Amino acid sequence: MAQEKSISDEVSKYASNTDRDIYTVSNIPEEVVAVIFAYVSRSPKGFRENIETVIKEEQLGKERAAKFHEKWVLNYGHASVAEHAAVHVGIERVSRLFSSMLELSNEYMSFTEYSQRYQSPVKGDFYTPEELDQHSSLKSKYIELNNHQYDLYSELNDKLFEFLKDTVPTPDGMEERIHHRALEKIAFEDARYALNLATYTNLGMTANARAIEDSLSKLLSSNYPEVRKRAQEIKEEVRFSVPTLVKYANENEYITDTREVLKNLVRQMTEAIQSETSNKSYEVNLLNWTGKNSSNAELEAIDEMVKAILFEHSSSSYREIEKDINAKNLEEKLEVLKRSLEKLGKFDNPVNALKLVKYDVEFVISEACWHQLLRHRKVNWLVQEPGIQSGITVPPHVEKSGTEGLLRQSVSESESLYKELVGENLPEVTSYVITNAHNRRLLGSFDLWELYHLINLRMSEGAQWDIKNITRILAEEISKHHPNLVKPAIERLD
Repeated sequence: MAQEKSISDEVSKYASNTDRDIYTVSNIPEEVVAVIFAYVSRSPKGFRENIETVIKEEQLGKERAAKFHEKWVLNYGHASVAEHAAVHVGIERVSRLFSSMLELSNEYMSFTEYSQRYQSPVKGDFYTPEELDQHSSLKSKYIELNNHQYDLYSELNDKLFEFLKDTVPTPDGMEERIHHRALEKIAFEDARYALNLATYTNLGMTANARAIEDSLSKLLSSNYPEVRKRAQEIKEEVRFSVPTLVKYANENEYITDTREVLKNLVRQMTEAIQSETSNKSYEVNLLNWTGKNSSNAELEAIDEMVKAILFEHSSSSYREIEKDINAKNLEEKLEVLKRSLEKLGKFDNPVNALKLVKYDVEFVISEACWHQLLRHRKVNWLVQEPGIQSGITVPPHVEKSGTEGLLRQSVSESESLYKELVGENLPEVTSYVITNAHNRRLLGSFDLWELYHLINLRMSEGAQWDIKNITRILAEEISKHHPNLVKPAIERLD
């Protein structure tokens, strides 16, 4: 549509073009971008015309943006406006414990994190909880533990690399240098199981202001001082870009008060339960699935998807489709599903009908595996605190190379200090001494659509062995009830 008014030359500094229907907006403070986008819902003008209006005002519209957000976002609750203001944040020298909590705090934030799979950490790069300042003896033990675990990690890494060089021949046609680099990566992957959650990491974060505000409220309500401190620092930095939109991101009394109430309640209700230390490396327990209580679970799941597919591609009502589907046999229904998935490529997303099939799963997996799995934010996670009661995972190469003793020494030293910290009533500090080998218990709720993504990404050739095993077991467990639904996802790997 032709614009009624000409766009000034000034606008070309902020819009990628001034004469086409689609363009990008840049070089404008994020909070102002949110205002420009929000104006469109209440104005016949286009975005570029609103840019022209806003940039004529003081401070490139910052004061006007603040007034707008005070009125519409804060007073009237139109929080969706804040989704148009995106912020990029660099976060360095935080513990892996903190990074996991940050990444779980809101599903609409994007992260790229330093990987222990590809590069070695530096000795001395670990977080020391401020709570230990009042316990000099424990603080010394804590620092000694971290330094010694790094030494064990380094020794384990060197021995694993030598073992791999001796046992994994260079493939035909590959340079030895390139092969050894690949083996170094494998050694890094396995040796890191000896490190703990205090180890520093770096990550980059991109998120809209609405997601950041929600995240900060949760983090500022954490029982971990490091988390609260870092959240406050993030808030201060983000306020340079979106000052009004994160203005009321503060500690949330509902979160803090309810956490204490539930802690006490659970303690009373479960005091008779005797938790045993698990000897299993990992567990995948399928708790619930679409059709669980029917005589044919897979048929119920297929019916749900086929009805949705037909509804989307017809003009019939859902009840009419439902009546028609009930008269079809299994082969006819499977044909609809087959046609919906047969052209699915490696980089394609399956049809949305797969989102109607649900799963609830209990996992017991290593911290190393968990820090990969938590990045699947389309899964709804319920996570227990880090601890020593669920056993450990020993990498296969560590077992085969005869270096398991080094890993178990690291685990034993962590568990010894863990028990001391519990005895001194320092529960938040205990989490930092948990190693990457220790297992964590968690619940995940997700759909068939996300299962396809998990299988495609985490069972591929380049996937890390731990999460690859977990995803394989998950697929096998679900296949017991929905074999025809999982099969196309496995076939796509080929």
